Amino acid sequence: MNFVFAIKEAFYALDNPENAYWMRWYMRDQYPFIGIKKPERAVVFKAIYKEYGRGEDWFEVCSELFAMPEREFQYVAMEYMLKAKKSWDSRIPELIDRWVDEKTWWDVVDVLAPKVLSDYFILFPEQRDMWVARWMQSPIFWHQRLCILFQLNYKSQTDLELLRQVILSLNTSKEFFIQKAIGWALRQYARTDADWVRAFVEEHKLMPLSKREALKHIS
Repeated sequence: MNFVFAIKEAFYALDNPENAYWMRWYMRDQYPFIGIKKPERAVVFKAIYKEYGRGEDWFEVCSELFAMPEREFQYVAMEYMLKAKKSWDSRIPELIDRWVDEKTWWDVVDVLAPKVLSDYFILFPEQRDMWVARWMQSPIFWHQRLCILFQLNYKSQTDLELLRQVILSLNTSKEFFIQKAIGWALRQYARTDADWVRAFVEEHKLMPLSKREALKHIS
């Protein structure tokens, strides 16, 4: 038995239609769910990873899981990817690029950007600008959300010029998830340098939602 087979068998055995209904409702009916809540999913993942998870090709495992229809498998694909950090290579951004093309929403992007791409671009900094430039030109706005949020936890290591460029390229967007991401990125950086964020907001015209989010915790 391999990891993918084991996790499928365990998850389908936990089918909960009532939970699945409300989980679909919360996610605006974007994807089907089995109905496994995060704490229960974490327990199952930990046990099966311990028994079957090591020694497999992370790319194959993640690709197969993410292709499954139910959303819980996409979450597990990302968890497995994080576990495989020591084996990451150039297939990481390629896989993320494909995932965003195929079936993404904020729940996936908001893991891939600050938890996967953030560390990947530290490990392979020479690839960062190429992928950011590519995604900023994408017709899929979720790619732009990746560019806004991957520095979310960089604190004093944040590339402020890149952050500035990305935000100013998108600051007139009418897309809710872009406006929200801009505000979130600025609000998070304000924990490191509130003066910089305050000055940035004063200097540049942002959409009301972005501005409100950016200044939420600045007195």
